[in-house]
Amino acid sequence: MDIAPLAANARSLTRQAFEQLRSDILHGRLRPTERLRINALAERYDVGATAIREALSRLVADGLVEAEEQRGFCVARVSRDDLLDLTQTRIDVESLALRRAVERGDVEWESHLLSAFHRLSKAHLPTTPEHRLLWAATHRQFHEALVAGCGSPWLLRLCELLYDKSERYRNLAEQAPQPAGRDTVSEHRALMDAAMQRDADGACRLLAAHLNETLNIILRAGFGGAPPIPTETSP
Repeated sequence: MDIAPLAANARSLTRQAFEQLRSDILHGRLRPTERLRINALAERYDVGATAIREALSRLVADGLVEAEEQRGFCVARVSRDDLLDLTQTRIDVESLALRRAVERGDVEWESHLLSAFHRLSKAHLPTTPEHRLLWAATHRQFHEALVAGCGSPWLLRLCELLYDKSERYRNLAEQAPQPAGRDTVSEHRALMDAAMQRDADGACRLLAAHLNETLNIILRAGFGGAPPIPTETSP
């Protein structure tokens, strides 16, 4: 009996379960500390218990699920301290990737970045579920394009992981109103312009300000009042 098709099908089901679980956690449909019961999840996603267990184990490795001895799995916790640490780590890692992209990026990288910004600038503000999905997709594409020229698969993988964890916090606090004076299109345009002009210091400074501004919005929405995080864009 040829077991290859069976193995391929099992991998496909595990991948399906992983993607569905990951999406539900990142978008807040599965809430922090919520118990993840294997049989209930198998029914919810219409896959077998084995696929659910394997998917949960992969999500543990990604930091989105926690495994507790004798108690099974739960959605990873969130906290103010974790968010602060996550944001600073993301600034450090993305700044390194961005600096390399500015130094090494070619014409193809510039073209891809320009195209990603154009799509983002045309996306509607995230005021409806459909617009939120479109904006989230184009926003991710822009930040991926910004660092894509760094030439390091490891850096890009770390950027992706940190983006996902940051996006989870943003989605959990998505009801927070944007500050009246915030213009996210201009923020992203300034980032793109600095990168295209090969101004690594300026681009990294703008990136830190951009991420810290989002951090402050999330802190006010989900974790109570917090001291302001500096968002200076000047040297």
